[in-house]
Amino acid sequence: MGDAKLASSVIATHSQGEPPVPSIPLFKVLVHDLDEAVDFYTGKLGMDVIEDERLGDYRWVLVGYSQQPGFGINLDLATSNVEKDLVGRQAAGLPLFSIATDDCRRDHEVMTAKGVKFEGPPESQPWGTAVTLHDVSGNRIHLSQDA
Repeated sequence: MGDAKLASSVIATHSQGEPPVPSIPLFKVLVHDLDEAVDFYTGKLGMDVIEDERLGDYRWVLVGYSQQPGFGINLDLATSNVEKDLVGRQAAGLPLFSIATDDCRRDHEVMTAKGVKFEGPPESQPWGTAVTLHDVSGNRIHLSQDA
């Protein structure tokens, strides 16, 4: 399955003789529509499709940034009622994950021009600048820049 292939690529990046370092190769984000989600994460957030495979009736989709090999987001179609109820609420109303950037205001402008919905403008804090956006399924994502 795709996650085993990704995990083995993470372990293979370590030089021989060193024990593998524990890592998180992926996490799952439940979505309402896989095609819309892939379009959003690639077209609006600038990620690449790492894997998109049919496994019987199941569609395995991994997206991620090419600059961050060994890590991907598994976009997964919510099918059960329980899963459908969790879409957009997997983190109980908090951002599900963060995207680090070197220029939050620039990326906010670029993403806004692409139609990404934000909760407001970027705000400066003592630790950096940040803003929260929503994907097409309502999942909250934090865009942040360290000070």
